Parts: sequence; C-alpha cells; structure tokens
Amino acid sequence: MMESADVGAAQMAEKVAMLEKQREELWDDVAYLKSQFIPNNLVFTNIKEDNSSGNETAEITETKLRTHLQETLKIAKDIAETIRFERVHRSPGQPVSGKIRNIVAKFKYFKDRMVRRQ
Repeated sequence: MMESADVGAAQMAEKVAMLEKQREELWDDVAYLKSQFIPNNLVFTNIKEDNSSGNETAEITETKLRTHLQETLKIAKDIAETIRFERVHRSPGQPVSGKIRNIVAKFKYFKDRMVRRQ
C-alpha cells in the first residue's frame, strides 16, 4: 500500500513539473506576441474629447489625432494626412464629463510611427 502511494506522489510531482514547464513556455509565447503588436501602438494624451453625446466615433477620434499631429507636434499636413492607421480609439471605459481619455493609435506601417517619434 505504501509503495503505490509513493508511486502516485512521484507521478504527481512529474505532472506538476511538466505543467510548470508548459506554463513558462506559454508566458514566453505571450511575451513574444505582445512584443509583435505593441511596437506599432502609441498613446496620445490631452487631446480634447467630446463626450457630450456618448462615445466619440472612431472617425472623429482619428480626425482629432491628425489635427493634433499637425498643430501640436508640427508634422506637415500632407504627411499627417498620409499616415495610415489600422485603428484609432479612446482608452477603454465610459466617458466622464470633464475627463479626457487617452487616444490609442495603432499604426499600419512602422515607418509612420517613426515619423511621429522623431
């Protein structure tokens, strides 16, 4: 009886070790995937939000971002208008009167993101 308990404990220890190894591999995979997506994202702050009638549409948010790129960051209008975004949206959460949510912009092309960072 004691031998079967020892065998069972050894099998459990083996299983736990295998699961821990798999968990580490999954964490590595998640870190890799995050690194592939995050570089094309930038967060913009303090861009006025019109939330009087609910959430801004993505189109309005993108227009405000392009204006910000031109007026505040001094990027030429023709360049700001040709930057391709995959997605532009406000930070998650419900709009709150008097509070400005950040804009998250995912650039379609890495080179467009670099224009913004220079």
